[in-house]
Amino acid sequence: MEVRVHVRWTETAKESLKGLPLKVRKGLLAKADELAEGPDPRERCKPLTGPLQGYYRIVYSRYRAIFTVKEEKLANGDKLLHLEVIFIAAGIRKKLDKKDVYRVAQKLVESVLPELSEDIDEVELKEKD
Repeated sequence: MEVRVHVRWTETAKESLKGLPLKVRKGLLAKADELAEGPDPRERCKPLTGPLQGYYRIVYSRYRAIFTVKEEKLANGDKLLHLEVIFIAAGIRKKLDKKDVYRVAQKLVESVLPELSEDIDEVELKEKD
């Protein structure tokens, strides 16, 4: 089965990227571009747990970019799997800080991006390293 991956950044994620140091921004963008070049990104990136279940992350130093994947198959069969990688947030990992990228992503998923979220019912942010 052929797999096509399209990477898209929400406006909020783009704004988050603008606030990051240039080196970090370039690093996250390069890693995001790598997702479009290979097999299914869900197999290569770490899935998140808890309230961000169904989302994945890419890492550059202490910075993260959070994304989800939308799957679309062609109507004529299973010859093509089109995956759209949608980045929703980017920022630094700072536990217990209100600007922590996971807290920001959770707030976005719960309020601004309900069409992208699935069954968010836990309050705590969890990350398995």
